[in-house]
Amino acid sequence: MLWHDNLISRIEEVVDASLKIADDIVQEFNQEINIEGEESAGDLRECHRVLQQCCPACYGGSTTGTTLADGCDSHVSVDGNFNHWHLRVKGQGLRMPEPELYLSQEYVDEVGEHIEAARKKNPRERNPKVPDSAVDECEDGHIAGSGTYVKTSTKKYDDTSTMALVCRHNIPIFLANINTPGEQQKYAVALIGKLYSLLPSNATVAVFYDVGCVLDRSLELYQILPAQLTRRLLFATSAMHTYAHQWACQLVYNPRLREALGLSNGEVD
Repeated sequence: MLWHDNLISRIEEVVDASLKIADDIVQEFNQEINIEGEESAGDLRECHRVLQQCCPACYGGSTTGTTLADGCDSHVSVDGNFNHWHLRVKGQGLRMPEPELYLSQEYVDEVGEHIEAARKKNPRERNPKVPDSAVDECEDGHIAGSGTYVKTSTKKYDDTSTMALVCRHNIPIFLANINTPGEQQKYAVALIGKLYSLLPSNATVAVFYDVGCVLDRSLELYQILPAQLTRRLLFATSAMHTYAHQWACQLVYNPRLREALGLSNGEVD
């Protein structure tokens, strides 16, 4: 059935290429109208077609720029599933079409190298949202908080898990293979960075993560993501895990205590 899968993949590539050409023409036409109307070119920008195809409800609109205080333009959840692994002894098998939603391992590794380089520099001065002592307790109390905690043996598995970025309607947007024993920050950062690369320049996102407080602090301390991105990014802890966090942390990151996040809970069904 490999030939059939390749055929379907090829047909999808041709159709997507044709749709992209048509979409580019529409975007150019919209920009011309925009210029004639003397409005900013960013007002008519839309989310990338990849996102629109994944979830039209989240990314099919033409208006972005909702403030963080008003709940952001979209809500996503990031989490790793260590029940999805690949046995090393099975090898790579037949060459299959690359899944579009999976980030390349090269890209994820580049993000990891960038994070390591950023951490070697002196931490930036900041006004912490939560006392560092409380975040340290949260980090120690969650397996995901420590990237060195061994969840799956890399001797037995070459892919130890899968991390996904999912919209609030439980639709996977992007995924990344985890090939390290623990859940390192590079996977979440890579997924978030990929998402923002396909969003308008003023789009805002609320990210729910088991240890959102820990990742948020890392982004404040080190130049891991550009400032123009982090100021459009809001972190919250997923609802089920939030009650294991310190109370000082919950006051800031608990989605049930934060205004404007509505009924989003960050838990993937």
